[in-house]
Amino acid sequence: MSVDPPKHEMLANRLAEILLKLNLDERPSRQELAAEFKVTERTIYRDLNRLGSIVEQLPDGRYQLVSQYRGKLKPKDLQSFAQLAGVDHLFPDASPQFLMALLDTLCQGSFLVHGHQYERFKPHDKSFDLLNEAVTGQRICRLTYRDTPRELHPYRLINKNGIWYLAATEQGQLKAFAFSRISQLSVTEQTFTPDATIQANIENEDDIWFSREKTEVLLSIAPEIAYYFRRRKLLPKQELVRELESGGLIVSSQISHVDQILPLAQFWLPRIRVVEPAWLRERLETVLRDYLEQK
Repeated sequence: MSVDPPKHEMLANRLAEILLKLNLDERPSRQELAAEFKVTERTIYRDLNRLGSIVEQLPDGRYQLVSQYRGKLKPKDLQSFAQLAGVDHLFPDASPQFLMALLDTLCQGSFLVHGHQYERFKPHDKSFDLLNEAVTGQRICRLTYRDTPRELHPYRLINKNGIWYLAATEQGQLKAFAFSRISQLSVTEQTFTPDATIQANIENEDDIWFSREKTEVLLSIAPEIAYYFRRRKLLPKQELVRELESGGLIVSSQISHVDQILPLAQFWLPRIRVVEPAWLRERLETVLRDYLEQK
């Protein structure tokens, strides 16, 4: 039995698809969009109103993206847009101002979004804005993290499963710093030249663990939870290996650290099982045994 996604997620995906069309310089009418998405024309009218000044209506009733954004958004930008805009508490009153700020940030490429749960944060938090300025301006920043003063070259703000991180280099080493643990932030006037290799590492990594050494993990997913793994990539660099006759799945994941996968695997116990590597399977089985003994 199929399960429909939440309404706010459907809305976000629809808005992202509409933006994709407009970004490709298509000029659809409300009637065409309503027919394509199988919703009422009034729903499309509300969608377009949500986008506010991002789109404009032409004299013939069709719509286009304003020139400021036309052709500048990449599919990955729109995916990030859908993930963020789909969170109802980050989409208060369908604020066009919030959407404009979000698209501005996406166009500048200052942050990435990984995962599908989101930390409540103030979009106009002064420290967050300062870090965003540091990233976009390639300016060195000084801050205190875990009671230690640090000087960082900031590369990207990343939202991973609801927690915001700053991806930055410290003495040439790429690290992730939890935004909530940053204090005494100051942005200097000193600039730095971003390293293309580091930028590619951040762009290609779908987690906050920036190690270059990866371990492949094979997992068996029970039929009862297979839907969730088909619908979304819940694991780092998740790939479908094969579908089982039972309705279950075998999936692979690439990890840099055991903590990338153990918490999720523990959450789904006993409906998820590590096939390989053996050492990780044994570790998870130990967790399961300890859990059952406590019951």
